[in-house]
Amino acid sequence: MSEQEPGKMEKAKGMAKEVAGTVIRNEGMRAQGRAQRQEPAEEGLKRYFRKVIEESNLRAAGKG
Repeated sequence: MSEQEPGKMEKAKGMAKEVAGTVIRNEGMRAQGRAQRQEPAEEGLKRYFRKVIEESNLRAAGKG
């Protein structure tokens, strides 16, 4: 199975865990699911801002 978007499978697992926690009324499992869904998004933001900073540094150095 190939992923179209990095972290897509982790988001799906997190959603399933969160829903299961809701159904069985387990707040700990719900919290784990929420955290698992947010991790890929946070990594994507880190990569985006790292790229923006690198491009800005290149422009400031006159190389871009």
